[in-house]
Amino acid sequence: MGITIGPVDWWLASPQGYSGLIAGCPVGTSLPDGSKIICKAGGTAWIVAPATTQVSQTWNGTTTLLVGDKCCVCDWSTLCSAMVSCGFNPGDWFVPSSAQLQNPGFLCRTQWDSFSATCYWSSTEFNATSAFHVGFLTGSAATGVKAGNCCVRAFRCVTY
Repeated sequence: MGITIGPVDWWLASPQGYSGLIAGCPVGTSLPDGSKIICKAGGTAWIVAPATTQVSQTWNGTTTLLVGDKCCVCDWSTLCSAMVSCGFNPGDWFVPSSAQLQNPGFLCRTQWDSFSATCYWSSTEFNATSAFHVGFLTGSAATGVKAGNCCVRAFRCVTY
């Protein structure tokens, strides 16, 4: 007997498994767990977590090094709690880098279930007191003081 993590094991219903199911779904598809496919390119599908998991919080990535492109959701306490309370395994998701939040995040924002016109934190740190966020009115990345609040949304990538 195993432990089920996530809203449902809906991907097990596909004979090809999760990646087989994703391969057959077009961009804009709402998946059974509420997440949405926002972009597909080069055999990789970019998926954004549902709006029910979005939070506003201070920047909370790893502060000892530049984070890179796959910041663990578990480093973001408020986001992690929201993911868990909605039935998601935070270990399957990440906070995108500044570049990823711009493309495909901002460029494919019309595929999200909803988004805020304000800023979204990226996992990219600028220095000890600032990190990059992306404004969803223009798609521009800028630095913001880590103590300030911005929205945070988790992403995942699936290879198909």
